[in-house]
Amino acid sequence: MYRGLKKLELTIMRRSLDYWGAFDLSKEFDFIVRQGERNDLFAVTPEARHYVMGREPEPVLAGLHMGTLGKKSLALSMEGAFLVAHASDKKKVKVTGQAESLVVYGRDVFGSSITWADESIRQNDPVIIANKYGEAIGIGRARFDYAGLFQDRVTVSTEADIGLYIRG
Repeated sequence: MYRGLKKLELTIMRRSLDYWGAFDLSKEFDFIVRQGERNDLFAVTPEARHYVMGREPEPVLAGLHMGTLGKKSLALSMEGAFLVAHASDKKKVKVTGQAESLVVYGRDVFGSSITWADESIRQNDPVIIANKYGEAIGIGRARFDYAGLFQDRVTVSTEADIGLYIRG
Protein backbone atom coordinates (compact mmCIF):
# COMPACT_ATOMS: atom_id res chain seq x y z
CA MET A 1 0.00 0.00 0.00
CA TYR A 2 1.37 3.42 -0.96
CA ARG A 3 0.88 6.26 1.49
CA GLY A 4 2.27 9.62 2.47
CA LEU A 5 5.02 9.92 5.06
CA LYS A 6 4.20 10.04 8.74
CA LYS A 7 5.69 12.90 10.75
CA LEU A 8 8.50 10.75 12.20
CA GLU A 9 9.31 9.27 8.78
CA LEU A 10 9.47 12.75 7.29
CA THR A 11 11.93 13.78 10.02
CA ILE A 12 14.06 10.68 9.45
CA MET A 13 14.12 11.28 5.69
CA ARG A 14 15.06 14.94 6.08
CA ARG A 15 17.82 14.17 8.59
CA SER A 16 19.23 11.50 6.29
CA LEU A 17 19.18 13.81 3.27
CA ASP A 18 20.84 16.49 5.38
CA TYR A 19 23.56 13.97 6.38
CA TRP A 20 24.30 13.52 2.67
CA GLY A 21 24.17 17.28 2.04
CA ALA A 22 21.07 16.96 -0.12
CA PHE A 23 18.36 18.44 2.11
CA ASP A 24 17.02 20.49 -0.82
CA LEU A 25 15.82 17.26 -2.45
CA SER A 26 13.12 17.12 0.24
CA LYS A 27 11.74 20.33 -1.25
CA GLU A 28 12.09 19.36 -4.92
CA PHE A 29 10.16 16.08 -4.83
CA ASP A 30 7.10 14.59 -3.24
CA PHE A 31 7.78 11.40 -1.31
CA ILE A 32 5.63 8.35 -0.73
CA VAL A 33 6.18 5.10 1.14
CA ARG A 34 5.29 1.61 -0.02
CA GLN A 35 4.43 -0.11 3.20
CA GLY A 36 5.16 -3.81 3.47
CA GLU A 37 7.86 -5.95 5.05
CA ARG A 38 10.00 -2.85 4.83
CA ASN A 39 9.11 0.77 4.16
CA ASP A 40 10.45 1.70 0.73
CA LEU A 41 10.73 5.42 0.04
CA PHE A 42 10.02 6.76 -3.45
CA ALA A 43 10.59 10.25 -4.87
CA VAL A 44 7.70 11.15 -7.16
CA THR A 45 6.18 14.11 -8.95
CA PRO A 46 2.89 15.51 -7.61
CA GLU A 47 1.08 13.99 -10.60
CA ALA A 48 2.53 10.53 -9.95
CA ARG A 49 1.69 10.81 -6.25
CA HIS A 50 -1.94 11.53 -7.11
CA TYR A 51 -2.05 8.63 -9.56
CA VAL A 52 -0.43 6.02 -7.27
CA MET A 53 -2.24 6.69 -4.00
CA GLY A 54 -5.30 4.52 -3.51
CA ARG A 55 -5.17 2.70 -6.87
CA GLU A 56 -6.34 -0.87 -7.27
CA PRO A 57 -4.44 -2.86 -8.35
CA GLU A 58 -1.48 -1.15 -6.78
CA PRO A 59 1.49 -0.31 -9.06
CA VAL A 60 4.64 -2.32 -8.37
CA LEU A 61 6.93 0.71 -8.54
CA ALA A 62 6.32 4.44 -8.47
CA GLY A 63 8.96 7.07 -9.11
CA LEU A 64 12.57 6.79 -8.05
CA HIS A 65 13.33 4.27 -5.30
CA MET A 66 15.34 6.33 -2.77
CA GLY A 67 15.91 3.55 -0.26
CA THR A 68 14.45 1.92 2.81
CA LEU A 69 13.24 3.90 5.82
CA GLY A 70 14.35 2.39 9.10
CA LYS A 71 13.56 3.45 12.64
CA LYS A 72 16.46 5.90 12.74
CA SER A 73 17.74 6.47 9.21
CA LEU A 74 17.24 6.09 5.48
CA ALA A 75 19.33 3.34 3.88
CA LEU A 76 19.96 4.69 0.38
CA SER A 77 19.42 2.53 -2.66
CA MET A 78 21.79 2.91 -5.62
CA GLU A 79 19.17 5.04 -7.40
CA GLY A 80 18.90 7.27 -4.34
CA ALA A 81 22.68 7.48 -4.06
CA PHE A 82 22.92 8.53 -7.70
CA LEU A 83 20.42 11.36 -7.10
CA VAL A 84 22.11 12.44 -3.87
CA ALA A 85 25.59 12.34 -5.47
CA HIS A 86 24.32 14.62 -8.22
CA ALA A 87 23.07 17.12 -5.62
CA SER A 88 26.01 17.13 -3.19
CA ASP A 89 29.64 16.15 -2.58
CA LYS A 90 29.17 15.59 1.16
CA LYS A 91 30.24 12.14 2.46
CA LYS A 92 31.59 11.18 -0.96
CA VAL A 93 34.88 9.70 -2.19
CA LYS A 94 36.00 9.78 -5.82
CA VAL A 95 38.13 6.97 -7.20
CA THR A 96 40.37 6.34 -10.20
CA GLY A 97 39.15 4.61 -13.36
CA GLN A 98 40.79 1.31 -12.43
CA ALA A 99 39.25 1.39 -8.95
CA GLU A 100 35.89 2.23 -10.55
CA SER A 101 36.02 -1.06 -12.47
CA LEU A 102 36.83 -2.96 -9.29
CA VAL A 103 34.03 -1.30 -7.29
CA VAL A 104 31.53 -2.19 -10.03
CA TYR A 105 32.52 -5.83 -9.45
CA GLY A 106 32.00 -5.52 -5.69
CA ARG A 107 35.59 -5.00 -4.55
CA ASP A 108 36.64 -2.67 -1.73
CA VAL A 109 38.48 0.62 -2.26
CA PHE A 110 42.19 1.08 -1.54
CA GLY A 111 43.32 4.45 -0.24
CA SER A 112 45.80 4.81 -3.10
CA SER A 113 42.82 4.70 -5.52
CA ILE A 114 41.01 7.64 -3.92
CA THR A 115 41.53 10.88 -5.84
CA TRP A 116 39.29 13.08 -3.67
CA ALA A 117 37.35 12.72 -0.43
CA ASP A 118 35.08 14.93 1.63
CA GLU A 119 36.88 16.21 4.73
CA SER A 120 33.84 15.60 6.97
CA ILE A 121 34.17 11.79 6.66
CA ARG A 122 34.70 10.03 9.98
CA GLN A 123 35.49 6.41 10.76
CA ASN A 124 32.56 4.05 10.10
CA ASP A 125 30.53 6.70 8.21
CA PRO A 126 28.46 5.55 5.24
CA VAL A 127 29.91 7.12 2.08
CA ILE A 128 29.03 7.33 -1.60
CA ILE A 129 31.72 5.92 -3.86
CA ALA A 130 31.85 7.98 -7.05
CA ASN A 131 33.72 7.97 -10.34
CA LYS A 132 35.84 10.92 -11.47
CA TYR A 133 32.69 12.72 -12.69
CA GLY A 134 31.03 12.49 -9.26
CA GLU A 135 28.44 9.89 -10.33
CA ALA A 136 27.60 7.28 -7.71
CA ILE A 137 28.95 3.82 -8.52
CA GLY A 138 28.63 2.36 -5.04
CA ILE A 139 27.81 2.83 -1.40
CA GLY A 140 30.41 1.96 1.19
CA ARG A 141 31.58 2.46 4.73
CA ALA A 142 34.74 4.35 5.66
CA ARG A 143 37.17 2.32 7.75
CA PHE A 144 39.09 5.45 8.76
CA ASP A 145 38.47 9.16 9.12
CA TYR A 146 39.47 11.60 6.38
CA ALA A 147 43.16 11.68 7.34
CA GLY A 148 43.46 7.89 7.12
CA LEU A 149 41.53 7.41 3.88
CA PHE A 150 44.56 7.81 1.62
CA GLN A 151 46.69 5.01 3.19
CA ASP A 152 47.82 2.16 0.94
CA ARG A 153 45.31 -0.41 2.20
CA VAL A 154 41.56 -0.97 2.08
CA THR A 155 40.01 2.20 3.50
CA VAL A 156 36.42 1.97 2.21
CA SER A 157 34.37 -1.23 2.31
CA THR A 158 31.87 -1.55 -0.54
CA GLU A 159 28.35 -2.44 0.62
CA ALA A 160 26.40 -1.93 -2.63
CA ASP A 161 27.39 -1.19 -6.22
CA ILE A 162 25.91 -0.63 -9.65
CA GLY A 163 27.44 -3.82 -11.08
CA LEU A 164 24.82 -6.13 -9.62
CA TYR A 165 23.16 -6.62 -13.00
CA ILE A 166 26.54 -7.63 -14.51
CA ARG A 167 27.07 -10.33 -11.90
CA GLY A 168 23.42 -11.43 -11.98
